[in-house]
Amino acid sequence: MKTILLILLLSLGAVRAHDHVDVGVDPRDAHRLGLDGPAYQLALYVPRGEPFSGYLPDFPGGWHACELTFTTETNALDPAAGAEPRMEIVSVTGPSGGSFAFWEVGAAAPTWILPAGWTGTGATFPVNFQGDTHAHGRAFTMDKPGTYTVRFRAVDDTGAFAASADMTVVFHAQQPPALSIGVAGGQVSLAFASRVNLVYDLQVCTDLASGEWANVEDDTFIDGDGRRIELTDPVDGRPRAFYRLVEYR
Repeated sequence: MKTILLILLLSLGAVRAHDHVDVGVDPRDAHRLGLDGPAYQLALYVPRGEPFSGYLPDFPGGWHACELTFTTETNALDPAAGAEPRMEIVSVTGPSGGSFAFWEVGAAAPTWILPAGWTGTGATFPVNFQGDTHAHGRAFTMDKPGTYTVRFRAVDDTGAFAASADMTVVFHAQQPPALSIGVAGGQVSLAFASRVNLVYDLQVCTDLASGEWANVEDDTFIDGDGRRIELTDPVDGRPRAFYRLVEYR
């Protein structure tokens, strides 16, 4: 008797790309810092024990996660010559009971965790300075799905520049899509609603104790376009099979 089980497990896998926020001179005021970058970030759920990013090899999982690098290697802004900027969190809003956290490069635990509804001071983190080793891997995480609105500002430790205006970034902690399964005629049929700008791999495991998952041939690097995607896999020759879908950027 064959056993076919569906594992509703989605992981982020290795991050293929991440965004930058410029920390430079405010184009409207040469005496203050300015911020320029994306106002939206998608945070996908990373199960415990699953990889997230090569910059965070000890990331334990169990969070919705994304990388966002604040850097003086500016593109849209002029560099703030002589400044030593650092970032501060001004406020966090989000789902009831949720929290927002910052992780340093290579960290196995967050530097700080802020509950939704928090306002205050003291939640700071570094800026990647021009000429330094490019400090990718500083991650932000959320512990509950939903939308988090976070206000950032840059301050100059030298005092040469005034603090920047607040920059608001919306982080959407997204739940994995539902994966349906059926078995007929020696084939496993799986289907899910794909999401635009995300990529999918279907994986199979025949022994959960080993923890060894393998990509299903021909069902990797599937580009999401918002439509329902249907996949099949033959089950002949395997007494049992467990499936999971990996969603990543």
